[in-house]
Amino acid sequence: MDYFELFGMPVSLKVNKAYNVKKYYELSKEFHPDHFSLDNSNAQEKALMMSSEINKAKKILDHADQRLAYYLTINNILNTEEKQVLPPQFLGEMMDINEQLMELEFDKDASQLAAIQLAVVEKETLIYEEVAVFFEMDELQITDSDKQKLKDYYYKKKYLNRILERLNEMM
Repeated sequence: MDYFELFGMPVSLKVNKAYNVKKYYELSKEFHPDHFSLDNSNAQEKALMMSSEINKAKKILDHADQRLAYYLTINNILNTEEKQVLPPQFLGEMMDINEQLMELEFDKDASQLAAIQLAVVEKETLIYEEVAVFFEMDELQITDSDKQKLKDYYYKKKYLNRILERLNEMM
């Protein structure tokens, strides 16, 4: 089931959250299992499945990273089994940050942790700038090269998010 189609919207990384909420309530009301309590077991089962799908769809469509992962997955751009190769420069920068974090695990310094956090957030901003135009399109119509940019962004962002989680645990 295509979540964009379920919510009656174009395939886009730009999502109107107010519309999503409205559509979510409409769909939830339409497929609420209580409306099917007198129907046969097949109809009841379908209502339960639709309710579950509607909840998952809203969660995915409301969150930018999940929406991107979903788009990449349904378009066979992202394969959860593949190992993504990131650019050596990016990996080198991440290795430096990880080494700094390892050193700070034993001798925590709040100002150094804050500086690393700032550097990671700045890196996040830089990589987003490369794909920001795609998050503003009302409907995605992009080239294979653009799809690769989005895929690279997804993996870089995922890497940066893990570092930020680690930083938050250390702070």
